[in-house]
Amino acid sequence: MTTRLEMFKKEMEPAKEIYTKEIKDFAKNYDFLGKMTLKEEPDIDTQDYIFCFEKLNGTHEDVLDQTLREFYSHMDEFSKAKKIEEFAQNASIWL
Repeated sequence: MTTRLEMFKKEMEPAKEIYTKEIKDFAKNYDFLGKMTLKEEPDIDTQDYIFCFEKLNGTHEDVLDQTLREFYSHMDEFSKAKKIEEFAQNASIWL
């Protein structure tokens, strides 16, 4: 028997690939961000996707806060354009 979580993960897989590629490409604009890792945290019916970036060069918190706002703004617009808003609602970005 397939659980709702398994069905959700399967349904989100194409959006996850699109979103992941875009966030990696967007991160290339910031030389103080290093490697990205994706953590997947399952819930009862859904799953949270946490995109974590390494911080390089001791970047100041104000710069990181501004960058995080830029990431969320860009990924929100991108998700709407690609019609993957449901995935974006379950995605978090950590710097």
